[in-house]
Amino acid sequence: MILTNCAACAAPLAHDAPRCIRCHTRYCNKTCQHDHWRRGHKQMCKKIHRGGNAEQYHANKKYKEAVAVAVEACADDTKGQTCFICTQALHWKTKEGLVRGCSCRGTAGLAHVSCLVEQAKIL
Repeated sequence: MILTNCAACAAPLAHDAPRCIRCHTRYCNKTCQHDHWRRGHKQMCKKIHRGGNAEQYHANKKYKEAVAVAVEACADDTKGQTCFICTQALHWKTKEGLVRGCSCRGTAGLAHVSCLVEQAKIL
């Protein structure tokens, strides 16, 4: 995920736009950067840095939101079923529910998004 807008005012960013030294959050100019710092970036900066800096932090946030939407949409179809990869109903680490990858495989088409991601890394 590439952040292309200023974190303070949402204006499009130039390639050489200023950024926070610690977490690499990008801004259209120094004025926006200082304004954003005063409006709360100061409290979030360390958390964003620990999360892999701005790009990774926001990608992870979007991933979690997408997984939550997918699990909710599939909740009725997956009641009482297990993941075909880890054989658990709830993912042991993330506690996420199941999603349906494919209807042609019956119950074998149900998996956790986290399990699918790990399987893709292996293959």
